[in-house]
Amino acid sequence: MAGTDPENGLTNGFPEDIGPMIADQVIGRSLALKQPFKVSFDVECSFCRKNRQIYRVNEEFEHPEPTFIKRMPVSVAALSYDQTWPGRSIVILRDHETDMNYFMKTKQMLFIAFWEDVSAVVDAIEGACKPDRMNYSVFMNQNNHLHVHLIPRYRAEGTAFSEPPPFRGVSELVPGYDYRSLALRIRRRIRHKFSPLSKYCEKLIDEGLPR
Repeated sequence: MAGTDPENGLTNGFPEDIGPMIADQVIGRSLALKQPFKVSFDVECSFCRKNRQIYRVNEEFEHPEPTFIKRMPVSVAALSYDQTWPGRSIVILRDHETDMNYFMKTKQMLFIAFWEDVSAVVDAIEGACKPDRMNYSVFMNQNNHLHVHLIPRYRAEGTAFSEPPPFRGVSELVPGYDYRSLALRIRRRIRHKFSPLSKYCEKLIDEGLPR
């Protein structure tokens, strides 16, 4: 079991100074989050507009669309309209950021919290749908608002299991498909204990939303 080794300056197997070193780097790359932080919003962006439709009911957030899974600390999770792969979802940042590289270099705390959200949604999809693999895609072609596609893959696909999933671009709800039941199954499995960093970033966004 790892522990403290004062003679070698190690704590749990890491150098004692690694915490401050990492903190300095993350803070240094998060200067765009200086308070008072203002969440970016683009009136022409469909994701921005959809994010603003979220409303609160008692202790839970809801949305008019049946694809809505959950409002996460710094993102919104929803099912994709295309459910060829059951559980296929999208995780959308709650801040209108359009460049992954810029986002990582100037809002690194938010970048870390965003991927913590993604991880929680992946765990929930795996619990609800039992895929054999998860594909992660970041395109930002049709909508440049930062978002990640989560595409569960199944061995039942046969030879297609080892190939990239085709992007069919389904742009509306498929009539008769029960999105709501699947979304709630996934939501119930989001039991991730979010880090203090994630909760701090949630507070930043909540306080910085446009009024």
